[in-house]
Order: sequence, then structure tokens, then C-alpha cells
Amino acid sequence: MPTGPRSPRHSSISSIPATSSTPTATSSTPTGTGASAPSGTITAVRVGHVRTVRWRDEEVPTGSFKEPVEGPVDLGLTGLAGDGQGDVVHHGGPEKALLCYGRAHYAAWQAEGLDLPEGALFENLTVDGLTESEVCLEDVWEVEGVRLQVTQSRRPCWKLSSRWGIPDLARRVQSTGRTGWYLRVLTPGTLQAGQVMRLAERTPGAVDLAELSRVMNVDKGDIQAIERILDSPGVPESWRSTLQRRLDVHRVRASGSDGRFTDEADTDRLRG
Repeated sequence: MPTGPRSPRHSSISSIPATSSTPTATSSTPTGTGASAPSGTITAVRVGHVRTVRWRDEEVPTGSFKEPVEGPVDLGLTGLAGDGQGDVVHHGGPEKALLCYGRAHYAAWQAEGLDLPEGALFENLTVDGLTESEVCLEDVWEVEGVRLQVTQSRRPCWKLSSRWGIPDLARRVQSTGRTGWYLRVLTPGTLQAGQVMRLAERTPGAVDLAELSRVMNVDKGDIQAIERILDSPGVPESWRSTLQRRLDVHRVRASGSDGRFTDEADTDRLRG
């Protein structure tokens, strides 16, 4: 099977240091042998064909209606067999081949009064035992020979709110940090429910997704955290640009000028 390039910055699990010098979630870096590394169980593999929905008097294509598949599902470099994307500009492709979501979040949504069924966040993989706090940018995870790499947190658009009739759902996903995360495929193969995902490699200094989401979506003025993230590996270029603009505005204001910044692109995506 073809494999993707392997970054020389990655450390195998057995060689990852036990502590971190910065107060980000890189302090959760696993220690000891591979057996003690973070892992999670895939409870469902989901795919969805593209269909059309009505939105503001327009017909809009979407692949968000994901349904669980029994048995093994072929996985290629751009995703699962039978899975489609309605918006190929913002979804899908090698950098977003799979969307993974922590199963534990559904109990949290229910506790807040949102009766969202598993799979409601449009994920391809529902995983028990993992959340954003245990996952870092550039992590490599193995699933019985399949190798997957974390590319970024998910930032949902208006379709999530529209699908469930909850106007602020996309914003709540961001503000709670229950975002899920995207994976690229380094080594294709097959996936199915019941398989275990195990952390195989972690890049030293990589930021965890809970911290990344906090700074991107909640504590947008945490300058020290922004600087740490900008110095960390694997940050997507669009996210890096947003954080750099925030930092630049802070520096302008600190110098006495009137710098202004809004996440206009993000606001437009949430609004539709």
C-alpha cells in the first residue's frame, strides 16, 4: 500500500518526553511504552452520499447525512468508499479525508438539553475514549495497519445548525471545544467499527486540539497562547494567518494605534 511522507520531527511513542515546558495540552503527551499511549475504539464508521437540501430558497448539495456502515469499509487517500461532499471547497480532499468525533461529547450535549443522536455532527468515525484533549496536531494514529494523521480541528458551518434546527449549534460546537478533528490518510486500508486507534507518533511541541480550539474560538485575546501556537508545528496556514492577524492587531494597539480585527470569514461561514 502507498504511504505518505513521514516527518522527521515525529517521535515514536516510546521516545516522547514525559513533560512539556509550556502550559498547553502538550503536557498530556504519553509516556512509557506504546501500550500506555492514548487509544480509542471506533464505535461507528459512517458515509453519506451527496443529496440536495433547501436553504434560503436555494437547493444546496450536502454530504452531511452520514449513516453507519456494517463491516469493513475501504479507505483511500481522499476518504471512505461511498462518502461524498457537497461543498468540495471547504470539505473533503486529502487534508480532510476523515472527520473524527469523540463519542463522549454526545452525553455532554444531552446533559445540556440537546438530543443529538450519535453521528449528528456529520463525522465519519465516532470514537470512544478520545476527545480533543488527547489529540494533537500532526499526531499519527494507527488502526490495524492504517495510518492517519491529524490535520486540524473542525470548524462547522451553517449546515450543522440547519440540519438540526438549532440556530446557534455551530457556535456552541466551537465555544465548547467539542469540535471533532480532521485526518489525512498516510496508509490506506479498511476501517470498521470495533477497531482500536492507537497513537503512534507525536511531534514534539505540537499543540493539542482543545487548546487550539480555546484560543481560536473562545479566548481570542490570549496573546501568550497565540504566540505559543504560532511557534508550534502543524498549524494550518489559514488558522496561522488568523492568529497572526490577531497578534499584529494586539501589537498595533499596544503601540497606541487603533488596530481592529474581526474573524469575518469565520462569521460568514457560520452565518451562511
